[in-house]
Amino acid sequence: MPFRHLAAPLASLLLPLFAIACMAVFYLSGHELRGTLLHADALYLPTMFDDLLRAGGRLSDWYLTPAPYYFPDFPLYLLAWLLGPTGYLQILVFAALQCGLLFYGSHALAREFDRESGSTTALPCAAFSLVAMLGLALTNQEPFVLLLSSAFHFGTFVSGVFFVLAWLRFERTGARTALWAACALAFITTLSDSLFMLQAALPLAIAGAARAFLEPGYLAGRRKRRALPWALFGAAILGQQGYKVFVMNRTRYSPHMDLQHLGANLHDLAAIVQPLWHAVPLFALCWLAFLGCALACAARLALRREPPFGLPRGLAWLLVFWLISTAGSLAVSLLVYNVPMMTRYFIAAICWPVLLAPLVVAQLLRARAARVLLAAAFAGCALIGAATVRQWQGHPLQRDYYPEDVACIDKALAAMDLHHGIAQYWDAKTTQYFSHQGITLAHYDDQLAESRWVTSKRYFRPAYDFALVGPQRAAPYNIPRERLEALNGKPALEARCGAYTVLLYGRDKLKLR
Repeated sequence: MPFRHLAAPLASLLLPLFAIACMAVFYLSGHELRGTLLHADALYLPTMFDDLLRAGGRLSDWYLTPAPYYFPDFPLYLLAWLLGPTGYLQILVFAALQCGLLFYGSHALAREFDRESGSTTALPCAAFSLVAMLGLALTNQEPFVLLLSSAFHFGTFVSGVFFVLAWLRFERTGARTALWAACALAFITTLSDSLFMLQAALPLAIAGAARAFLEPGYLAGRRKRRALPWALFGAAILGQQGYKVFVMNRTRYSPHMDLQHLGANLHDLAAIVQPLWHAVPLFALCWLAFLGCALACAARLALRREPPFGLPRGLAWLLVFWLISTAGSLAVSLLVYNVPMMTRYFIAAICWPVLLAPLVVAQLLRARAARVLLAAAFAGCALIGAATVRQWQGHPLQRDYYPEDVACIDKALAAMDLHHGIAQYWDAKTTQYFSHQGITLAHYDDQLAESRWVTSKRYFRPAYDFALVGPQRAAPYNIPRERLEALNGKPALEARCGAYTVLLYGRDKLKLR
């Protein structure tokens, strides 16, 4: 095969790999995005897998997050745990694996439309999407930076890409295996994260049912074709109910909705949109343009006309699916009042256009699409590379991560051979995970009550060896030294480690009742 025929596929693979390598440099050199990947919430799966696979813990002992993230986060992090030599590098390996999975999913999605048009733009589309996503992630702006993190709903979005892909293949081929794959994904992903029902299963069911109603030839020759898309939603319902069976210690929220909190929720939504507008204004403008394109598609299809801009009907309906998903996420977020509104709940609404816009460009530009998309991806890599050089010049790479505060705490504990302590939530995971002493830290609040949230039952004991008193935080995230001393007297020793004070009482000499 002539080299010129290999140039585009080779570039489509090398550009994303270059962007992933740049991301690794950002992480290893201590860029602020590392702090995003290493705070207490982000260490949920790293800490749990370390407990299960190294310390002999059991999954049934764990209080999981409200979304347990069984799929795809669990298998993906297991692979990262096997490949990464240290906990610090396992987090980086997971980020690279999730990027690779998103690249594969976006490539497979683009190939579905390549088959319709006879073009070969799938690899350039996937390359542009991943480079753009990584460029946005390196701004450390949510939700883009969550591409690099486990257990923050991004895996749910990636699963949604494969869910849509399975349905598209069923539409094209009628293969029952594709339909069963879509239903299986709906079940296991909703079991893992109930957002999947709102952002993928229900919107696809509505879009599929609407298409069956508006297009008599859609799914032609199959029984009950108008009801078929709702099988996906039914599988998601089963996953939602399956939570009660598969999760031992339940922490899932029960959202409550009314119109009285609409004003406050609109204020919170503005607080999410404004930082995005200021941090990535070009993306915000492109997102609005894409929204206009999706609305035009919805209007034309509702009137039973051909999609605008000469887009294939399947792609136009995919834009409608995204529109329904976005509208549903927005409506529910504005009505729910007992769950704080966060950017991570809008990953699907914000990030789907990064995958779908290249498909629209490919249909509009036809023969020139591959060159244009690769040129845009190359420009993105040039900007990422320049930022990486600036970061690398002033910050040496760290193959290991052992914060001075944690090293100091380890030294104090080693002197008395102590291993079991207490700390508040935000200090416990970061200290335990990066400690070299094999310690466990039970979560307690400012009333010295057990905080059984994203932790293991194993860590709670009748008595402890030490207490970690951190910097002052908002209630209830403080360990009250005065109350500890009122119950147990002065500690045998204490050590000051940066912002922390370690109160060392001795083996099983610290009691909270």
